[in-house]
Amino acid sequence: MRVMGIDPGTGSMDIIVLDDESLEVLFEKAIPRVEVTRDPGIVIGLVEEAAARYRVEAIAAPSGYGIAWDRRPSREVICEATFVNKRDREKPLQIHGLRRIMEWLAESGLPVYFTPGVVQLPTVPEYRKANKIDMGTADKLFTVAAALAAEERVGDPRQSNIIVVEAGYAYNAVIAVEKGRVVDGIGGTSGLPGFLGMGSMDAELAYLLASMEPGFSRARLFEGGAHAIAGTRSLEELADRLASGDPKALEAARLLEESVGKMVAAEHFILGRVDRVYVSGRLFRVPGMGERLRAAASRAAGAPVAEPLRLGVETKEAATGAAILASGYAGGRYRWLVDLLGVRESRGSIFDHILLEGVAGQASKHVCGSGG
Repeated sequence: MRVMGIDPGTGSMDIIVLDDESLEVLFEKAIPRVEVTRDPGIVIGLVEEAAARYRVEAIAAPSGYGIAWDRRPSREVICEATFVNKRDREKPLQIHGLRRIMEWLAESGLPVYFTPGVVQLPTVPEYRKANKIDMGTADKLFTVAAALAAEERVGDPRQSNIIVVEAGYAYNAVIAVEKGRVVDGIGGTSGLPGFLGMGSMDAELAYLLASMEPGFSRARLFEGGAHAIAGTRSLEELADRLASGDPKALEAARLLEESVGKMVAAEHFILGRVDRVYVSGRLFRVPGMGERLRAAASRAAGAPVAEPLRLGVETKEAATGAAILASGYAGGRYRWLVDLLGVRESRGSIFDHILLEGVAGQASKHVCGSGG
């Protein structure tokens, strides 16, 4: 079976095609997100060409904040999974290119499967979902899939307790997996600071922003992280300045180190026993930074660090995980993994667990109404 995974990372959108039996990489491409935002047709063209050339039988599509099990979601459902406010609809945000690609895939006739976010999984207790939208976006489940595929090589995923950490260009996210099932997640925008994003926001700051900037932009979610302390948005420059002992770069590194350690410790509390911590993302590949983050994750979990399965050279672990899920969706080699995750039993909207009066029932209409 030939399968495709599409991972919508912040730095690049990755496409990979695998033979799910031999795990041979037949095609891979990482496209800078700035190019995708400028012209989503680049991705559409590559997907269409690769799907035909390699006779792809299943595609795990990018799914934004998450789409419950639905082979052909409506435009309204895709709007919810990529929601923005009215003021952001005319701005050149990355999420607009992602939405266009998702809409095209849903209507393309290709063998496409969409993936839920952590908040839509039945394996996560309802009380942990209270007032949450981002407990881990759909692409974080791609990384979980790559971690479980790696776990299969060293043990029985159905008996394993693992923590999956993704520290990317924008955000840090941590997912707790108990006996192969996702039971909790701290999403990038609900967790502690990442390199670009500030993570969860102090409610008083949210109130201040709502007063100063009514309808404040999604772009704010990519601000206020470690980069603001270091004074750079370049990971390469961060590495150079860490090597030189720059005080601001070291302070930014400490913020990221503590961010990962605290979130892993929180999930360790839930799981009790942790067999391994799987780490992925661009920050783990930054010289002088990756070592700090690995040590923090291992210490917080009291467990060794491992890496998810990564079959591509150009593409990241999440892209491999997406292709693995595609295999499972279509009943291939990794069907056991999809069954274990309970993806087909996912239900509902990402807005369903908001407990604030008058919000949950109106959220979709507000962001996806006329002009949405």
